[in-house]
Amino acid sequence: MEKYTGILLYPRFSEYELSVLLSVLHQGGKRTIYIGLDKQVVNGEAGLPCLPEATINNVNIELIDSVVLPGVDDFEHLVNHSELTSFLQKIDDQNRIIGAISSAPYILSMSGVLDDKKYTTGLTSGQRKFLGTFIEENYINSPVVKDGHVITARGSAFIEFAYKFGESLNLKFEKDWYKN
Repeated sequence: MEKYTGILLYPRFSEYELSVLLSVLHQGGKRTIYIGLDKQVVNGEAGLPCLPEATINNVNIELIDSVVLPGVDDFEHLVNHSELTSFLQKIDDQNRIIGAISSAPYILSMSGVLDDKKYTTGLTSGQRKFLGTFIEENYINSPVVKDGHVITARGSAFIEFAYKFGESLNLKFEKDWYKN
């Protein structure tokens, strides 16, 4: 049975952080499913409206081999979101590939997914300390970090993040498409 990459959509997600990743997945012939917190239309930070195909509560996790979490410019609505935490813990428990970019590693940290993982994020040291869920000793000052099945990146490294995610899925794609 063919597996999917789940693309998580939540209000004010960063569209540009997904742009190259979606292209890499498409080039590699990887099927995707867009997963929302609910079935409502989700507007990205630039206003792009997206309609989820499934929700974190009704998606068949057995059909998913990987999940992507885009950054979000205001994640207050995601803090202590128990259903999202539960969904991510189930994905993590099955060692599925998880990619989180920019501020999205906070969602992984909040869910306990980063507890024993090296990571990077677009959040500053002060922001990480304020949020209180990050293990600072595990922070790596690098654009992209892969530790086991978890890939994290700064928002500005969205191209490298897409490459690392595609490579982790053993996809064939043309890196030259994304160079100057």
